[in-house]
Amino acid sequence: MVKYCDLIIEGLLTTWDKRGCVNLSPMGARFDNSETNIQLRPFITSRSYQNLMNSQAAVFHITDDVELIAHSAIGELPEMPELIQLNGGFATRLKDTCRWFFAQLSSTELIGERSTLHLKVMQTQTVRNFCGFNRAKHAVIEAAILATRVGILPDKQILDQLVCLEPWVEKTGGRSERDAFSMLSRWVRNRMLANETSV
Repeated sequence: MVKYCDLIIEGLLTTWDKRGCVNLSPMGARFDNSETNIQLRPFITSRSYQNLMNSQAAVFHITDDVELIAHSAIGELPEMPELIQLNGGFATRLKDTCRWFFAQLSSTELIGERSTLHLKVMQTQTVRNFCGFNRAKHAVIEAAILATRVGILPDKQILDQLVCLEPWVEKTGGRSERDAFSMLSRWVRNRMLANETSV
């Protein structure tokens, strides 16, 4: 039995459907100590889960590009970032990333609305050095996660947390972090308003 670390690493996952159309989504991953196994827990309604069931493989990326994480969290990418094909098939990884792991599905567990997927790392590469996170980058990641919880968590809880995160971005962020946080905040409020009017 594989023993995974408690640490969850936030990154980006590329998956692909039967036609080779790529989906990019934020995902938390657990690794074992040797980094030869990955555990993912996508919702069974997600495109990532459906694609993984089809292709039996995915590419997990460790990245410091929080603006890309923010856009992918709400499904509003201005355009798909540049990709590189792997292994002569549909598998693709981000060209600009710090490190990537191509992994094949080894087992699946279904409990409620989420799945627990175990994947074996088949190939990995470090592309460039990780520049590191500051408080603003952490705040954007937290805001991106909150955006995916609209309709799941109480609106007030999400809005209160966004208010707490905003000073981190204002004090320590650059233009990219400020733009990403503003975009997520607008999206959250618009989605909440849309949910209210549809009731």
